[in-house]
Amino acid sequence: MKQFSLITLLLAFCFFGNGMAETDAIRGKIDMNSATIPTPTVEINLDKSFFELFINFTVNLPEYAEYAEMVEGVFIRCYDKDSGNLTKMESHYHKILKTQKWENLIKVKDQLQVSLLFADNPGVLHGIFIVFTDEHNITFVNIFGKIDFQKLGILFGKLMESESEFIKNLKIEKKFRIEQKTKGE
Repeated sequence: MKQFSLITLLLAFCFFGNGMAETDAIRGKIDMNSATIPTPTVEINLDKSFFELFINFTVNLPEYAEYAEMVEGVFIRCYDKDSGNLTKMESHYHKILKTQKWENLIKVKDQLQVSLLFADNPGVLHGIFIVFTDEHNITFVNIFGKIDFQKLGILFGKLMESESEFIKNLKIEKKFRIEQKTKGE
């Protein structure tokens, strides 16, 4: 009886455990919590529930809601030079991108790299992976979901045309100069 129970448990684990592992593997999502990578100085995890909440609060801004519906999650990790070997961390992620056949879209000499994981459907992305580096810091951004590349471009164009208050507030440099002048008066 014990032997039968053990065999049943083993078989159940093999069949159901394998199915659970497959559902956790989301194309475009990169595991950023690897044991080989040190603890980041900044860690941000935004999942689908965050974007659904965002959609509920942007009823009057359909262009934001349309974009948020495409995204399943965003992971951001920032490391400084005290975190460890930044080059080793960067090569860890480059190895993953190469294995999963991500395509490099933009590369600015050791400062910025943007990679995309295309779906089988033309014009659809499973993921966007961005690496920002400078002398002392490195930042990794992983955006994943079923992202319609053309729709994303159209939405970005609408946002730029609308010149909404949100976009105006993003112009931090100009806003900072105005505040600096009023403080000196």
